[in-house]
Amino acid sequence: FAVYPFVFRRRFATLTGPWAVAALSGVLHFPVVYHLVKAAWPTDFPGIVPALFAVPPLVSLMAIRRAPAGDARARLNQVAWYGGVALLFLTLIFPIQFERQWLTVGWALEGAALLWLFHRVPHAGLRGTGIVLLVAAFARLALNPAVLEYHPSSGTALLNWYLYTYGIVTACLFAGARLLARPAGREPDRTASAERAPPHERGPGLNAPPLLDALGTVLAFLLLNIEIADFFSVPGSRVLTFQFSGNFARDMTYTIAWALFALGLLLIGIWKKIRPGRRAALALLGVALLKLFLHDLARLEALYRVGALFAVAAIAIVASVAYQRFLPGTGKSPAEKT
Repeated sequence: FAVYPFVFRRRFATLTGPWAVAALSGVLHFPVVYHLVKAAWPTDFPGIVPALFAVPPLVSLMAIRRAPAGDARARLNQVAWYGGVALLFLTLIFPIQFERQWLTVGWALEGAALLWLFHRVPHAGLRGTGIVLLVAAFARLALNPAVLEYHPSSGTALLNWYLYTYGIVTACLFAGARLLARPAGREPDRTASAERAPPHERGPGLNAPPLLDALGTVLAFLLLNIEIADFFSVPGSRVLTFQFSGNFARDMTYTIAWALFALGLLLIGIWKKIRPGRRAALALLGVALLKLFLHDLARLEALYRVGALFAVAAIAIVASVAYQRFLPGTGKSPAEKT
């Protein structure tokens, strides 16, 4: 499959189908070979299988890049197919090696990698596929409660599989937003002059960077709550549950963590001049304050009440000062000062 289009290179020079089939053949073969190796020759390094599958598309990609320039559109499609498949196998090495949630992590890594490739091979298909993979990875973690039942609690606070899975997907969402927020680069061989518009001017009329930033923020907040719930859960429990009453330390940890998260989101919103981010931060800070006054304080002794009020009040004061000092229109933001 890999050699076939090169044997008839002159006949297929202006086509895309034969090259796409050759590139995707490895994707179809990979599950069969991977499960065969896993069953017949178990190894401590399963990541070697996708690493070997990345070799044919990489070699094919090098051959296409070194060939004389032909039809610009066909060559752009060929490079996009082989580059995307090569990145697919390269990004599968890490999640397969560490196994847990490898499919979701693989989607996120591949999505971010395709958006990185889009800056070098400005093909609209890479951009669209990358966005779809990132959104799918988010949906699998944020909208699928069963994901919290797939693996028992590791017994390790913070440095656990929740941080590994949710952290990587969150980082990929933010990385994808940053990649789409700046113009794509030029192809080294200049075969795609028609595709050199900024990313937000190509493809569907979707303003992707704010969407990916919003999804990354939601997932980061979800990770924060999962880590707190895991920290206070019974060791060895299979299902992670969220409880917001009955434990003083856990209740106050949620409240203070929400307030700190809101403060960080507010500072970023002020610095980057993102109005929806500032509004979301103020809303979350308001929820934290309501939880403190209507729920937490009623269950605290006098000394603990003073400490809880002091902690949340300090966060609220910092947020208020930052909002009044650096809010665009009432003062200079850090970006304006620099």
